[in-house]
Amino acid sequence: MSAPAPALAKAPQRIVTVRLADAALAVSWLSLGFGLLLVFFPVSFPRIIQNIWLHGHLTVVMMVITLSIDVCLYVRIAYRLSARPTVLAAVCLGSLPMVLTVGLTFCLQSAVDYTLSADLPNLQARLGEEILAHTYLELVSGIFLPFLALRLLQQFRAAKSSREARPPSRNTVSVSSY
Repeated sequence: MSAPAPALAKAPQRIVTVRLADAALAVSWLSLGFGLLLVFFPVSFPRIIQNIWLHGHLTVVMMVITLSIDVCLYVRIAYRLSARPTVLAAVCLGSLPMVLTVGLTFCLQSAVDYTLSADLPNLQARLGEEILAHTYLELVSGIFLPFLALRLLQQFRAAKSSREARPPSRNTVSVSSY
């Protein structure tokens, strides 16, 4: 019996290893775009976000934006590394942006309630600033935190597999006489 030909053997697929630099690059581009929109459209861009919030669609829009950016970034990383995506990463990238967006929406609602309950002048401007700041915070955290969690889970999994792969060492105690 001859050995199988190396050309016919399947090459083992690598698993995608996420670096936080990839997510940080996406967040930096997002921050640049958000800042440029605020600089070039200082009145209309915040007004659009406020109108979306007033109609109750801001949470859904934020979920769609963060999930699509996360998926595109993860697929780009997988393609660049020529590796296959894992189920753990899909679950992490699918659920964490949704949970973060809903949680931060509750924070936005409480901040708006607090702003409205205070008897402060110029409430409309303050309300717009709160909505704009929380929108930016939702975008950044919705992109960066799932990749941070994925990276921590990958390191935990790698440490666990390396502990299982090591042969158990014998703990020998040497007794010496004095």
